[in-house]
Amino acid sequence: GSGSGSCSYFIFEKAKNTNIDSKDENNKIITIDSNNQNVYILPYNNLDYYKNYGLFEKGLIEWSKQFCSSDKNMLDIGAHSGTYSISLAHLCNKVYAFEPQQMTYYSLCGSVALSNIQNINCIKYGLGSENQIGIQTLNIISDDGGGSTLHCNTSTANNSNVLKTETIEVKTLDRFNITNISFIKMDVEDNEFNVLLGSLNTLKNSNYPKILFESNTYNEKLFNFLKELNYNVITINGVNNMFLASTN
Repeated sequence: GSGSGSCSYFIFEKAKNTNIDSKDENNKIITIDSNNQNVYILPYNNLDYYKNYGLFEKGLIEWSKQFCSSDKNMLDIGAHSGTYSISLAHLCNKVYAFEPQQMTYYSLCGSVALSNIQNINCIKYGLGSENQIGIQTLNIISDDGGGSTLHCNTSTANNSNVLKTETIEVKTLDRFNITNISFIKMDVEDNEFNVLLGSLNTLKNSNYPKILFESNTYNEKLFNFLKELNYNVITINGVNNMFLASTN
């Protein structure tokens, strides 16, 4: 990549199978003993938030538990450091966590390894449409890896706030032939529509699973496309940029 920008990390521990909304002695910076712990390697520049409030989107992660099933698979598209994947893996058959940005992917893999979770498959590819297959430029707009996007001059990024770039490889979700999916979490910074374009067979083969997705502005093309697939888009109380797509 080019330009400046780097991220340091810290380790955050949470007792397994506890409610992640709780603020108790189980939230601490740790000496690692992962036998009974979920371990998260997280960006150091957000340390104060994690210490005071716990995981980002912890309420949404708790709410998402209802869509997981022990005999079904989950997809975490734009997994970042793996907070959704690690928090929900014990409720799923398998979790497929897609994260293309190099250092963020390493933190994801480290978190999974330290947590000793066996059913998460970390995959270092970006997802998109057939037209996006191949090598693409990822624009990195923050040191913590949040908001990295294939698109500039959008609600997420413009040319002036790109810290550096990184080349990634993009595939369609359909190329992975994943089946038996009950739940998809998708946070890919303005590329959601393209991910869906490359996922039509996957969605059909899993009977159109529920999709929790981000949209920072009203994306008419994305919302209309979901409706064409017979999804209803549901607003989530207290959250202004995440939505649930459900067929029932």
